[in-house]
Amino acid sequence: MQMTLDEIKAGQTALKDSFRMATLQGQEDLQVGLDSRFKLAEEQHMAVKSEMKNQFQELGKKVEGQHTGLQESVSKIITKEDFANSIKALQTKLDSRLDRTEEQLKSKTDDNLPDSCPNGSPNGIYQIKVRGLEPFKVSCVSSPSGWTVIQRRIDGSENFKRNWNDYKSGFGNVSGEFFIGLEKLHRMTEARPHELYIKLGKVDGSTSYAQYDDFKIGSEEEGYELKNLGKYSGEAGDSLSASKNQKFSTFDRDNDNHKGNCPISFGGWWHNNCSFGSLNGKYSKEGKGYGGIHWGSWHNNDWEISLTFTEMLIRPKSL
Repeated sequence: MQMTLDEIKAGQTALKDSFRMATLQGQEDLQVGLDSRFKLAEEQHMAVKSEMKNQFQELGKKVEGQHTGLQESVSKIITKEDFANSIKALQTKLDSRLDRTEEQLKSKTDDNLPDSCPNGSPNGIYQIKVRGLEPFKVSCVSSPSGWTVIQRRIDGSENFKRNWNDYKSGFGNVSGEFFIGLEKLHRMTEARPHELYIKLGKVDGSTSYAQYDDFKIGSEEEGYELKNLGKYSGEAGDSLSASKNQKFSTFDRDNDNHKGNCPISFGGWWHNNCSFGSLNGKYSKEGKGYGGIHWGSWHNNDWEISLTFTEMLIRPKSL
C-alpha cells in the first residue's frame, strides 16, 4: 500500500514534533539534573564552610586560651622580677645604712682615740689617731711615762736598708724592730711640740741616752727635714745636732751634702756630710763593723764600733 504525499508530510511533521518534544524534555531533565547537582554542591559547600567556621572558632578559643595563659605567665614572671628587684633595692638600702652606721661608729671610735701614747698606761701596743692619717698601732713605754717608740733595733731581724717609700710609710713590727715612718713623724710633730729621747746600748751591756726637748720633722715636700731639735741633755753626747736642717736621705733619694751617697754605707738618716750618728745602719751582733749603728760622741767617733740596741721615742711636751 502506497502512502500519499500528504500522509508522508504528515508523518514527517509528527516525527519532527516528536523529536522536538523529546529534545525539550531532555533539556528539561538535564536542567533539573544540573540544578539538583548545583544544589547538592552548594549544600556541601555550606556544610564545609560551617565546619571550617566551627574549627576556626575552636582554634580561636584555643589560641585565646593559650594567649591568656601566656599573659598570666608573663605577668607572673614580671611580678617575680619586680619582687627580686625590690629585694635587691632593699638590700642596697640596708647595706648603705650599715656602711653609714659603721662609718659613724668608726668615726666616733676614731675620735676617741688618743693622738699619742696614753700617759701612765702600762707598756704595750696601743692604737692612736693623728690628724690626716688613718689610725695606726704604736709601741708605748711607761718608763719614762707617755713615750711613743718611733724606732727600735734589738737583734738585726729587720732590714733597715730601705728605699724612700719604705721610710716614708714605715716598716717592721712594732713589737720588735721597726721604723714608724716619716709621714707619721711629720704629722705628729707638726700637731704639737714633741721631745725626743734616744736609748743606746753596746754589745758589752753598757747603756746611755740622749734627749732633745723640741723635735720637729718637715713634710715630704720639704724632704722630711729635721727642722728642730731644741736643747740637748743626756750622757751619750750630742751626735744629732749636726743633722739639723738636713733633709732625710735614702739610697734612692740622696739629699745629703756629701759628694757620695751616705745612705748606701750608713742607712737612711738625716745625713749632712754623712753623720756623727746614724741609728739605721747595718746591724752587727758582734758590735763592730764599718757602716753599722753608731753614735760617735759616745764611742769617740770610732766608726768600727756598732751599737746593738737603740730606741728612739717621742712624747708631746705638754705631758
